[in-house]
Amino acid sequence: MGIKKQLDKKDISLVAMGSGTHDQANAFVEKYGFTGEMFVSPDLSAYRAFKLVRGLWRSVGPASVYRGIKAITKGFRQGSTAGDPWQQGGVFVLGPGERLLFEHRDQFAGDHADLNEVLAAAEQ
Repeated sequence: MGIKKQLDKKDISLVAMGSGTHDQANAFVEKYGFTGEMFVSPDLSAYRAFKLVRGLWRSVGPASVYRGIKAITKGFRQGSTAGDPWQQGGVFVLGPGERLLFEHRDQFAGDHADLNEVLAAAEQ
């Protein structure tokens, strides 16, 4: 079962942030069937507020290349890029109230949070 379905069962909202335009976010939602809430921050102000890192080397450095090769061997392919290709993302579990239950800031492309840890934090 995907993480979205697991979150839905627990009445936990999933929110995504993109660095592209509204049209690019809508294309993402349509292409991947994303059913959470989607916001955009083309000026990257939301990324700065969460202290997420950005940089060329973080997107094309050795760690990113290594993770990219591993992903390709598992059948994944990079699609077209929308938004800022140098901006790294993150995963945060917030609430209830003003509590920060989990945080993961990607240090390079392919540096993803462990979804089991995300789910465990969301269940607190």
